[in-house]
Amino acid sequence: MGKPSRIERIYSDLKEVLFSGPVRPSQRIDVDALAEHYHVSTMPIRLLLNRMVGAGVLDVVPHEGYVIPGATERRIRDVHRWNQKILMLALETAMDDDVPAEFPELSLDAEDVVAETEALFLAIADFSDTGETRRAISNVNDRLRPIRRLDTGDLIDVASEIKAFREAWQSRDLHTLHRLVWQYHDRRLALVPHFVALAYSQ
Repeated sequence: MGKPSRIERIYSDLKEVLFSGPVRPSQRIDVDALAEHYHVSTMPIRLLLNRMVGAGVLDVVPHEGYVIPGATERRIRDVHRWNQKILMLALETAMDDDVPAEFPELSLDAEDVVAETEALFLAIADFSDTGETRRAISNVNDRLRPIRRLDTGDLIDVASEIKAFREAWQSRDLHTLHRLVWQYHDRRLALVPHFVALAYSQ
């Protein structure tokens, strides 16, 4: 595979720029500022933002332009459930396979829990026998990043979660990973109303 084109590098970086810190639901995206930042015209920026709209990462609102999607209970619940189902399928595929699953090296430390969680879920997606699974999880990672970056305080012990995932990963224990992934999502599904409140209190 060759090097990504400049437009693909901008697209990847653009997602990081937009979601690397706290964002407010319905926050407007400044197209002119992004074009200036990347030293390009607004046209390629709009094309990339339209691509994000198609992926469900951004919304477009008449007379407002591109905005961060609203944090509704239904949206947050639906995306978490979709993530859970995809990961369950990937893990069950690996457990049913006669060939031992490959476990790439993952640090899974608590320094950047969001990045580590995304890397873990992408690695689990690779247990599936189709590249579509990885693309689906990559898309969900993009859509859930603002929610995962919320400060949940004492609602979720993320350090303990990461520790349990790290131990299961190092042990190559698919059954424990299956249970942990299920519990990870069940905890968040129970806290959806809190996520909505936190998102709008930023």
